[in-house]
Amino acid sequence: MNISSHNDIHRPGLRGDGHAERPGDFDVPAIERLWQIAWNNRWLISAIVVASLVAGILITLLMTPKYEATARIEISRAEKNVTTVEGVETQDRVLDAQYYETQYELLRARSLAEQVMREADLAADAQFLEAFEVEEPAATRDKAIIKILLDNIHIDPVGVSNLVDIRFTSPNAALSARIANLWAEEYIASNLDRRFGATNEARDFLEDRLEQLRKRLESAERELINYAATTNLFTVETPVEGNSNATASQTLVATDLQALNAELAKATAERIVAQSALQASGSALSAEDEANIRPLRQRRAELSSERARLRTTAGDAYPTVRALTDQIAELDQEIATAEARSAQGAEARYAQAAETERMLRARVNDLREEFVGQRFSSVQYNILQREVDTNRSLYNALLQRYREIGVAGVGENNIAIVDPANTPSSPSEPSMLRNLVLAMLIGGAASGSVILLREKLNQSLRDPSAVPELFGIPLLGSIPRAEKQAADIGFESYFFRLYEPYFSLFTNLGFLTHEGFPKCLMFCSTQPGEGKSFSSVAMANILTQQGKKVLVVDSDMRNSGLAKYLDLKPGKGLSNLLRGEECLADCIQSADPFAFDAMPAGREPPNPAGLLTGDRFGTLLKTLRASYDHIIVDAPPVLGLADAPLIASVVDGVVMVVEANRGKVRMTAQSLDRLERGGGEVFGAVVTKLDARNEAYGYGYGYGYGYGYGYGVEHASPKHDDVHALA
Repeated sequence: MNISSHNDIHRPGLRGDGHAERPGDFDVPAIERLWQIAWNNRWLISAIVVASLVAGILITLLMTPKYEATARIEISRAEKNVTTVEGVETQDRVLDAQYYETQYELLRARSLAEQVMREADLAADAQFLEAFEVEEPAATRDKAIIKILLDNIHIDPVGVSNLVDIRFTSPNAALSARIANLWAEEYIASNLDRRFGATNEARDFLEDRLEQLRKRLESAERELINYAATTNLFTVETPVEGNSNATASQTLVATDLQALNAELAKATAERIVAQSALQASGSALSAEDEANIRPLRQRRAELSSERARLRTTAGDAYPTVRALTDQIAELDQEIATAEARSAQGAEARYAQAAETERMLRARVNDLREEFVGQRFSSVQYNILQREVDTNRSLYNALLQRYREIGVAGVGENNIAIVDPANTPSSPSEPSMLRNLVLAMLIGGAASGSVILLREKLNQSLRDPSAVPELFGIPLLGSIPRAEKQAADIGFESYFFRLYEPYFSLFTNLGFLTHEGFPKCLMFCSTQPGEGKSFSSVAMANILTQQGKKVLVVDSDMRNSGLAKYLDLKPGKGLSNLLRGEECLADCIQSADPFAFDAMPAGREPPNPAGLLTGDRFGTLLKTLRASYDHIIVDAPPVLGLADAPLIASVVDGVVMVVEANRGKVRMTAQSLDRLERGGGEVFGAVVTKLDARNEAYGYGYGYGYGYGYGYGVEHASPKHDDVHALA
């Protein structure tokens, strides 16, 4: 017989991944699986949650009531302007968020708690000590009180406003209000102390700096004066043209040089004028001489005109003409004398102008040389002058800031109490509702952790679709659990309830070989009670309904399972046949109430594995093949026994029956390994007894029950009333 391997080809009726096809096969969403797991463990979850709620109620009732008082303050953004001196006040302003975060931390500061403790004298306050049950000795009491204050104070900013709530919680209502108000007051006082302290520090600093700068300014001025006296660098302040408030300073030499240079230019101009007059043709007269000679020339012109007129009428001998001629001659003599005198004056003026120019030029040259020397000396002079000016500017600036600090003082406070704390009328803790919600959350988390741990530690098979991945064999079928509904329901009713899933298994097995359903098929399991005997009977009955002649062989000679489902006569069976005590015909019975034949296990032999060794069992199966269309072998469990591997080596193939939610996957894998090493061929696995715990994976009630109900029979043999098939 040609038997195809179960791993080499894709068989009809099987999905490509080796899973058996089944109605509604789909990937179940994770949320649905989680819900189903929670539903399967609902009683455990309920118990844990209820226990948590009870514990929450008890804890709430046993807790000491606490009262919370709230004082609300306003913190305005304050810009410090004490001084702009580097090192006293940083130039980079703190952002608003950083400023307010700083204030919140100051409200939580240990130093503020110490101020509150000292101000309220809490170390000797009987009300405080009794409320918080402080029993520390006086030496360590302060530390304990500060820790209590910091643990019970809460600073809560109000939204995005400038308001801040100061909350204090204690077992005493009046104490809570007193501490909350005192906390706000001490915070305001500490803020004023910090601001006033900053002003005093700035004033002290400025006083020191002013004294230092005053000494430096005096020293710089003294050094400047000494240097000016040594180098003869005396400066004169002169106003700047166009700016009445500005002055310019220059040395006396520079001033003299500037004045003499202007005089030299003027003398040079006068000398040039005198020289020009001297070098003229002689007609050039000075302005003064020209003014004196002009009347004489005018008079001569008049006399000459008069003489010329008389000459035309009276002639040269006429006395009047001669008198005019004499007058003209006298005038010419006066004019010549005046011109000669003017020429002598031009020479004298030229000489004087030249001498004046020479003397001025000599003095200017001397001053120029002296000025050049002073220019070299003025470099150091300017350095000393700048140092004096710098020190004077710093001194004046610090003096002005010092006066401003004295006038401004501390300034107004930027923190104010908006609402003082009132004595609370009811406790804020414990809150029954909040504790119950918290207890419910803790219970839910605890139950979730327990269930998760159980799911992780559970090594049984929950998801039938994981069979190919876990064991490397196809999933041939999934059989749900069938529960008894009444005492008079027998095996047939169970069978019909599970007819559809087993018929699906029958269909899948029909595609395992080229001839269809295997001729000789073995059903086995890892341990007893997993449903292999019921599956053998169910498969034999379905084959019989298809018109096949079927024999079920009970090979579990230690603990027969077929007797629970079939009316078989005890005594003769497989063990007797293998020992040669009985003939074949005597060991085969009719499997009432079904139409197939069955071979019981027979009497329990002392060594069942010994009967299965050798060729006897294989020869028996060959003989039975000739008489039956199909042989179903109900094998014993694999683990702990040598029977199943011996049987697997002589049958066409093996179907491993795996009970869901029971046993360990490792045990099933070991059983499959033993069967394969013994020479058996495992066709696949069928997962039985699926229930509500497997609905998270798409299996269970929804698969079998919809088809099983409705196929039940009304009457069954009373012998099978107590059968718990797959229950």
